Amino acid sequence: MGDLRDLFQPVPENENQSTTWRLRSRSCAVADMIGAAAAISLYAVAGIDSVVSWPSNQVLLSEPELSTIAAVLLFPTWMWVIFSAGMAYDRTRHWGLKQMPARPRACFAAAAAVCAAVIVGGFVLGAAKGSVRILPGPRYQVSTIDINQSAWTTVPLSQFRYWQASFVREDGFFMLFGLAAATILIALLHLHRTAPGRPGTVPPAPGRTGRAGRAGG
Repeated sequence: MGDLRDLFQPVPENENQSTTWRLRSRSCAVADMIGAAAAISLYAVAGIDSVVSWPSNQVLLSEPELSTIAAVLLFPTWMWVIFSAGMAYDRTRHWGLKQMPARPRACFAAAAAVCAAVIVGGFVLGAAKGSVRILPGPRYQVSTIDINQSAWTTVPLSQFRYWQASFVREDGFFMLFGLAAATILIALLHLHRTAPGRPGTVPPAPGRTGRAGRAGG
């Protein structure tokens, strides 16, 4: 009761060998921790950068910097999430948030509420898609569909900061992807910690039953 194991159906009697190995593997657990940390970091960075821009259009990271960080963190993390979900299909195919116990569900709901507040708040204050650059002079230029059909346009510093903040707020959606990846990987990590058998155990030879595998352990 009240355990993250409730996110998944009970262990099948004839669980797929790849699922058994995936949940016992120490190296996979390490990858889960790294992926969860990367997802949480992106969630925090994107959220903080957007909120910081609210009062005065100042940003900690520009939109190109934030997008680069998101690409570096999100792409490998989600590749690992998809790979892991496929390997542990016997345990993840029935996964659902309604099965989440009260405490983890409350934590997820709080994180989701913060994510929604940041995204909605950003769009209320002004969010847009585009790019900025600074040329020698300095000359501040903006490229967005809202100005000259995305042609590079020189603007005053105040407008430059406004558009740069708008572009960062639009990237608040990175929080959503970070939250989803972190939730899945934390659940898989918990399954690893509660899986029967030693972490890192190789999958049993074809033809062996679950009972024989446990007896051999």
